[in-house]
Amino acid sequence: MIYSYQMRPFCFIMKKILLIHTGGTFGMVPVEPSQMLAPGNLQEQILTKVPEIKSIADIEVEIPFNVDSSNICSKEWDCLSAIIDGKMDNYDGFVIIHGTDTMAYTASALSYSLLNLKKPVILTGAQRPLAKLRTDARSNLIDAIELATMPVNEVVIVFGQRILRGNRSIKISNRSYDAFDSPNYPMLGNIGLDIQLNEKYFFSTDRPFQFIPGFSPEVMVIYIHPALDPDLFLPLLNDNLKAFIFVGYGAGNFPTSVPDWLPLIRKAVEKDKAVFMASHSIFGSINLNLYESGKKALDLCVSNIKNMTIEAAYVKLMKILTYSTEPKVIYSNFIQNLAGEIG
Repeated sequence: MIYSYQMRPFCFIMKKILLIHTGGTFGMVPVEPSQMLAPGNLQEQILTKVPEIKSIADIEVEIPFNVDSSNICSKEWDCLSAIIDGKMDNYDGFVIIHGTDTMAYTASALSYSLLNLKKPVILTGAQRPLAKLRTDARSNLIDAIELATMPVNEVVIVFGQRILRGNRSIKISNRSYDAFDSPNYPMLGNIGLDIQLNEKYFFSTDRPFQFIPGFSPEVMVIYIHPALDPDLFLPLLNDNLKAFIFVGYGAGNFPTSVPDWLPLIRKAVEKDKAVFMASHSIFGSINLNLYESGKKALDLCVSNIKNMTIEAAYVKLMKILTYSTEPKVIYSNFIQNLAGEIG
Protein backbone atom coordinates (compact mmCIF):
# COMPACT_ATOMS: atom_id res chain seq x y z
CA MET A 1 0.00 0.00 0.00
CA ILE A 2 1.18 3.51 -0.83
CA TYR A 3 0.80 6.09 1.91
CA SER A 4 0.85 9.82 1.18
CA TYR A 5 2.22 12.24 3.75
CA GLN A 6 1.76 16.01 3.72
CA MET A 7 3.65 18.67 5.65
CA ARG A 8 2.60 18.79 9.30
CA PRO A 9 0.64 21.84 10.49
CA PHE A 10 2.59 24.32 12.56
CA CYS A 11 0.57 23.40 15.67
CA PHE A 12 2.15 19.96 15.78
CA ILE A 13 5.04 19.29 18.14
CA MET A 14 8.15 19.34 15.99
CA LYS A 15 10.37 16.33 15.75
CA LYS A 16 13.98 16.78 16.77
CA ILE A 17 16.44 16.01 13.96
CA LEU A 18 20.23 15.82 14.07
CA LEU A 19 21.74 17.09 10.82
CA ILE A 20 25.23 15.64 10.36
CA HIS A 21 27.41 17.29 7.73
CA THR A 22 30.35 15.25 6.42
CA GLY A 23 31.41 17.32 3.40
CA GLY A 24 30.93 16.82 -0.31
CA THR A 25 29.59 19.09 -3.02
CA PHE A 26 26.58 20.19 -0.96
CA GLY A 27 28.43 22.69 1.25
CA MET A 28 31.13 23.81 -1.19
CA VAL A 29 31.52 27.50 -2.10
CA PRO A 30 33.43 29.05 -5.06
CA VAL A 31 36.70 30.67 -4.06
CA GLU A 32 38.14 33.64 -5.95
CA PRO A 33 39.81 34.06 -8.36
CA SER A 34 39.62 30.56 -9.87
CA GLN A 35 36.08 29.80 -8.61
CA MET A 36 37.38 26.43 -7.44
CA LEU A 37 35.01 24.82 -4.97
CA ALA A 38 36.10 24.62 -1.31
CA PRO A 39 34.32 23.74 1.97
CA GLY A 40 32.11 26.56 3.27
CA ASN A 41 30.31 27.54 6.47
CA LEU A 42 27.40 25.14 6.28
CA GLN A 43 25.49 26.39 9.32
CA GLU A 44 25.39 29.92 7.92
CA GLN A 45 24.36 28.71 4.45
CA ILE A 46 21.50 26.63 5.82
CA LEU A 47 20.09 29.47 7.89
CA THR A 48 20.23 31.98 5.04
CA LYS A 49 19.43 29.80 2.02
CA VAL A 50 17.04 27.20 3.44
CA PRO A 51 15.27 28.96 6.35
CA GLU A 52 12.07 26.96 5.82
CA ILE A 53 13.60 23.81 7.29
CA LYS A 54 12.96 25.39 10.70
CA SER A 55 9.25 24.94 10.00
CA ILE A 56 9.74 21.20 9.44
CA ALA A 57 11.71 20.15 12.51
CA ASP A 58 13.80 21.27 15.44
CA ILE A 59 17.25 20.91 13.89
CA GLU A 60 20.69 20.70 15.42
CA VAL A 61 23.82 20.55 13.27
CA GLU A 62 26.98 18.53 13.90
CA ILE A 63 30.07 18.44 11.69
CA PRO A 64 32.30 15.51 12.70
CA PHE A 65 34.46 15.99 9.59
CA ASN A 66 34.29 17.95 6.33
CA VAL A 67 35.92 16.04 3.48
CA ASP A 68 35.52 14.99 -0.12
CA SER A 69 33.55 11.74 0.00
CA SER A 70 36.35 10.03 -1.95
CA ASN A 71 38.28 10.17 1.33
CA ILE A 72 35.53 8.59 3.43
CA CYS A 73 36.20 5.01 4.50
CA SER A 74 35.80 2.70 7.49
CA LYS A 75 37.10 5.19 10.06
CA GLU A 76 34.41 7.68 9.07
CA TRP A 77 31.73 4.95 8.91
CA ASP A 78 32.50 4.04 12.50
CA CYS A 79 32.50 7.71 13.50
CA LEU A 80 29.05 8.31 11.99
CA SER A 81 27.51 5.15 13.39
CA ALA A 82 28.92 5.93 16.84
CA ILE A 83 27.43 9.43 16.76
CA ILE A 84 24.01 8.06 15.85
CA ASP A 85 24.19 5.27 18.41
CA GLY A 86 25.28 7.66 21.15
CA LYS A 87 22.48 10.13 20.39
CA MET A 88 19.75 7.69 19.42
CA ASP A 89 17.59 8.61 22.42
CA ASN A 90 18.02 12.37 21.92
CA TYR A 91 16.60 12.70 18.40
CA ASP A 92 13.66 11.48 16.36
CA GLY A 93 15.70 11.10 13.21
CA PHE A 94 19.08 11.69 11.59
CA VAL A 95 20.02 13.35 8.29
CA ILE A 96 23.54 12.96 6.91
CA ILE A 97 24.81 15.34 4.22
CA HIS A 98 27.36 13.33 2.24
CA GLY A 99 29.24 13.53 -1.03
CA THR A 100 27.67 11.48 -3.80
CA ASP A 101 30.72 9.47 -4.91
CA THR A 102 30.79 7.09 -1.93
CA MET A 103 27.31 7.67 -0.51
CA ALA A 104 26.18 4.14 -1.42
CA TYR A 105 29.13 2.64 0.46
CA THR A 106 28.41 4.73 3.57
CA ALA A 107 24.71 3.88 3.42
CA SER A 108 25.55 0.17 3.30
CA ALA A 109 28.06 0.51 6.13
CA LEU A 110 25.58 2.31 8.39
CA SER A 111 22.90 -0.28 7.67
CA TYR A 112 25.22 -3.05 8.92
CA SER A 113 26.50 -1.12 11.95
CA LEU A 114 23.07 0.15 13.06
CA LEU A 115 21.06 -3.06 12.89
CA ASN A 116 17.31 -3.17 13.44
CA LEU A 117 16.83 0.59 13.38
CA LYS A 118 13.78 2.10 15.01
CA LYS A 119 14.38 5.62 13.67
CA PRO A 120 15.16 7.06 10.22
CA VAL A 121 18.74 7.60 9.08
CA ILE A 122 18.63 9.62 5.85
CA LEU A 123 21.58 10.31 3.55
CA THR A 124 21.42 13.11 1.01
CA GLY A 125 23.72 15.43 -0.88
CA ALA A 126 23.86 17.44 -4.08
CA GLN A 127 25.20 17.51 -7.60
CA ARG A 128 25.58 21.31 -7.40
CA PRO A 129 26.55 23.22 -4.24
CA LEU A 130 23.98 25.04 -2.15
CA ALA A 131 25.74 28.31 -3.02
CA LYS A 132 25.21 27.81 -6.78
CA LEU A 133 22.26 28.70 -9.01
CA ARG A 134 19.99 25.81 -10.02
CA THR A 135 21.28 23.75 -7.14
CA ASP A 136 19.58 20.54 -6.13
CA ALA A 137 21.01 20.85 -2.61
CA ARG A 138 18.09 22.89 -1.30
CA SER A 139 15.31 20.53 -2.41
CA ASN A 140 17.26 17.41 -1.41
CA LEU A 141 17.83 18.80 2.08
CA ILE A 142 14.19 19.78 2.56
CA ASP A 143 13.04 16.36 1.35
CA ALA A 144 15.51 14.52 3.59
CA ILE A 145 14.61 16.48 6.73
CA GLU A 146 10.88 16.08 6.16
CA LEU A 147 11.32 12.35 5.58
CA ALA A 148 13.36 12.08 8.79
CA THR A 149 10.22 13.09 10.71
CA MET A 150 8.31 10.11 9.29
CA PRO A 151 8.19 6.37 10.14
CA VAL A 152 11.08 5.22 7.95
CA ASN A 153 13.08 2.98 10.26
CA GLU A 154 16.06 2.16 8.11
CA VAL A 155 19.01 3.74 6.30
CA VAL A 156 17.82 5.39 3.09
CA ILE A 157 19.12 7.71 0.41
CA VAL A 158 16.95 10.68 -0.56
CA PHE A 159 18.05 12.21 -3.83
CA GLY A 160 16.29 13.67 -6.86
CA GLN A 161 12.85 13.15 -5.27
CA ARG A 162 13.53 9.43 -4.90
CA ILE A 163 13.55 7.47 -1.65
CA LEU A 164 15.85 4.46 -1.96
CA ARG A 165 17.05 1.80 0.44
CA GLY A 166 20.64 2.77 1.14
CA ASN A 167 22.19 -0.67 0.77
CA ARG A 168 20.33 -1.32 -2.50
CA SER A 169 21.49 1.93 -4.13
CA ILE A 170 24.23 2.84 -6.58
CA LYS A 171 25.36 6.10 -8.11
CA ILE A 172 24.44 6.07 -11.80
CA SER A 173 25.23 9.62 -12.96
CA ASN A 174 27.56 12.51 -12.23
CA ARG A 175 25.58 14.84 -14.50
CA SER A 176 21.92 14.24 -13.72
CA TYR A 177 20.01 15.32 -10.63
CA ASP A 178 18.68 11.75 -10.60
CA ALA A 179 22.10 10.56 -9.49
CA PHE A 180 21.06 7.33 -7.75
CA ASP A 181 19.08 4.23 -8.59
CA SER A 182 18.09 1.00 -6.85
CA PRO A 183 18.51 -1.51 -9.69
CA ASN A 184 17.22 -4.67 -8.01
CA TYR A 185 14.77 -3.35 -5.44
CA PRO A 186 11.74 -1.05 -5.75
CA MET A 187 11.91 2.54 -4.60
CA LEU A 188 10.70 3.01 -1.04
CA GLY A 189 8.87 6.12 -2.14
CA ASN A 190 8.91 9.26 -4.21
CA ILE A 191 8.48 12.93 -3.48
CA GLY A 192 6.20 15.25 -5.40
CA LEU A 193 3.41 17.42 -4.05
CA ASP A 194 3.32 14.89 -1.20
CA ILE A 195 5.73 12.27 0.07
CA GLN A 196 4.48 8.86 -1.02
CA LEU A 197 5.90 5.87 0.85
CA ASN A 198 5.69 2.30 -0.45
CA GLU A 199 5.57 0.84 3.04
CA LYS A 200 5.26 -2.78 1.88
CA TYR A 201 8.88 -2.54 0.73
CA PHE A 202 10.23 -1.30 4.06
CA PHE A 203 12.59 -3.52 6.02
CA SER A 204 11.06 -4.33 9.37
CA THR A 205 12.10 -6.54 12.24
CA ASP A 206 11.11 -7.16 15.85
CA ARG A 207 14.72 -7.69 16.86
CA PRO A 208 16.20 -5.07 19.22
CA PHE A 209 18.47 -2.33 17.94
CA GLN A 210 22.15 -3.28 17.82
CA PHE A 211 25.22 -1.13 17.35
CA ILE A 212 28.03 -3.19 15.80
CA PRO A 213 31.07 -1.08 14.86
CA GLY A 214 34.15 -2.19 12.95
CA PHE A 215 35.19 -3.05 9.40
CA SER A 216 38.07 -5.17 8.10
CA PRO A 217 40.03 -4.04 5.02
CA GLU A 218 40.90 -7.62 4.03
CA VAL A 219 38.51 -7.77 1.05
CA MET A 220 39.50 -7.48 -2.60
CA VAL A 221 37.21 -6.77 -5.57
CA ILE A 222 38.66 -7.87 -8.93
CA TYR A 223 36.97 -6.86 -12.17
CA ILE A 224 37.40 -9.38 -14.98
CA HIS A 225 37.96 -7.87 -18.43
CA PRO A 226 38.64 -9.46 -21.84
CA ALA A 227 42.34 -10.34 -22.29
CA LEU A 228 43.18 -9.40 -18.68
CA ASP A 229 45.79 -11.87 -17.36
CA PRO A 230 44.58 -13.46 -14.08
CA ASP A 231 48.18 -14.33 -13.14
CA LEU A 232 48.69 -10.63 -12.37
CA PHE A 233 46.62 -11.20 -9.23
CA LEU A 234 48.46 -14.31 -7.97
CA PRO A 235 50.57 -12.30 -5.46
CA LEU A 236 47.36 -11.22 -3.74
CA LEU A 237 46.74 -14.82 -2.65
CA ASN A 238 49.81 -14.65 -0.43
CA ASP A 239 48.63 -11.42 1.19
CA ASN A 240 46.45 -10.96 4.28
CA LEU A 241 43.31 -10.78 2.16
CA LYS A 242 40.57 -13.09 3.41
CA ALA A 243 37.78 -12.63 0.84
CA PHE A 244 37.58 -11.97 -2.90
CA ILE A 245 34.76 -10.74 -5.10
CA PHE A 246 35.38 -11.55 -8.78
CA VAL A 247 33.24 -9.37 -11.02
CA GLY A 248 32.49 -11.37 -14.14
CA TYR A 249 29.93 -11.09 -16.92
CA GLY A 250 26.18 -11.63 -17.11
CA ALA A 251 24.95 -14.07 -14.49
CA GLY A 252 28.47 -14.58 -13.11
CA ASN A 253 30.32 -15.84 -16.16
CA PHE A 254 34.10 -15.68 -16.53
CA PRO A 255 36.70 -16.80 -19.14
CA THR A 256 37.98 -20.38 -18.95
CA SER A 257 40.04 -20.58 -22.17
CA VAL A 258 42.57 -17.82 -22.97
CA PRO A 259 42.90 -16.32 -20.46
CA ASP A 260 41.65 -18.91 -17.98
CA TRP A 261 40.47 -17.50 -14.65
CA LEU A 262 39.59 -20.84 -13.08
CA PRO A 263 43.13 -21.65 -11.80
CA LEU A 264 43.29 -18.34 -9.92
CA ILE A 265 39.89 -18.95 -8.37
CA ARG A 266 40.85 -22.52 -7.46
CA LYS A 267 44.08 -21.36 -5.80
CA ALA A 268 42.17 -18.73 -3.82
CA VAL A 269 39.82 -21.42 -2.48
CA GLU A 270 42.75 -23.74 -1.70
CA LYS A 271 44.34 -20.95 0.35
CA ASP A 272 41.16 -20.67 2.46
CA LYS A 273 39.96 -17.44 0.92
CA ALA A 274 36.22 -16.85 0.74
CA VAL A 275 35.42 -16.35 -2.95
CA PHE A 276 32.30 -14.72 -4.41
CA MET A 277 31.15 -14.06 -7.96
CA ALA A 278 29.50 -10.82 -9.03
CA SER A 279 28.66 -9.24 -12.39
CA HIS A 280 29.33 -6.12 -14.40
CA SER A 281 25.57 -6.09 -15.01
CA ILE A 282 23.81 -3.97 -12.41
CA PHE A 283 20.34 -5.46 -13.01
CA GLY A 284 19.47 -9.06 -12.23
CA SER A 285 20.85 -11.74 -9.97
CA ILE A 286 23.91 -13.99 -10.12
CA ASN A 287 23.16 -17.57 -11.18
CA LEU A 288 26.19 -19.84 -11.40
CA ASN A 289 24.10 -22.75 -12.68
CA LEU A 290 23.50 -21.20 -16.11
CA TYR A 291 26.89 -21.66 -17.79
CA GLU A 292 29.86 -24.01 -17.63
CA SER A 293 32.23 -21.55 -15.94
CA GLY A 294 29.71 -20.86 -13.20
CA LYS A 295 29.19 -24.56 -12.56
CA LYS A 296 32.94 -25.08 -12.31
CA ALA A 297 33.05 -22.29 -9.74
CA LEU A 298 30.23 -23.94 -7.81
CA ASP A 299 32.21 -27.20 -7.78
CA LEU A 300 34.93 -25.25 -5.94
CA CYS A 301 32.35 -24.04 -3.38
CA VAL A 302 32.46 -20.49 -4.72
CA SER A 303 29.45 -18.44 -3.63
CA ASN A 304 27.83 -15.40 -5.24
CA ILE A 305 26.40 -12.03 -4.25
CA LYS A 306 22.92 -12.89 -5.58
CA ASN A 307 21.16 -9.58 -6.40
CA MET A 308 23.18 -7.37 -4.07
CA THR A 309 25.06 -4.35 -5.31
CA ILE A 310 28.83 -4.70 -5.37
CA GLU A 311 29.03 -1.80 -2.92
CA ALA A 312 26.75 -3.56 -0.44
CA ALA A 313 28.49 -6.92 -0.85
CA TYR A 314 31.96 -5.43 -0.43
CA VAL A 315 31.07 -3.55 2.75
CA LYS A 316 29.15 -6.54 4.12
CA LEU A 317 32.25 -8.72 3.81
CA MET A 318 34.28 -6.01 5.56
CA LYS A 319 31.81 -6.25 8.43
CA ILE A 320 31.71 -10.05 8.55
CA LEU A 321 35.50 -10.32 8.63
CA THR A 322 35.62 -8.40 11.91
CA TYR A 323 34.27 -11.45 13.72
CA SER A 324 35.37 -14.40 11.57
CA THR A 325 37.88 -15.26 8.84
CA GLU A 326 36.73 -18.87 8.42
CA PRO A 327 35.33 -19.29 4.87
CA LYS A 328 32.39 -21.43 6.04
CA VAL A 329 31.41 -18.84 8.63
CA ILE A 330 31.84 -16.02 6.10
CA TYR A 331 29.62 -17.79 3.58
CA SER A 332 26.89 -18.59 6.12
CA ASN A 333 26.84 -15.03 7.47
CA PHE A 334 26.92 -13.50 4.01
CA ILE A 335 23.63 -15.08 2.93
CA GLN A 336 21.83 -13.70 5.99
CA ASN A 337 19.69 -10.69 5.24
CA LEU A 338 21.00 -8.17 7.78
CA ALA A 339 19.24 -4.99 6.69
CA GLY A 340 17.30 -5.69 3.51
CA GLU A 341 20.41 -5.78 1.31
CA ILE A 342 19.59 -9.12 -0.26
CA GLY A 343 16.56 -10.84 -1.75
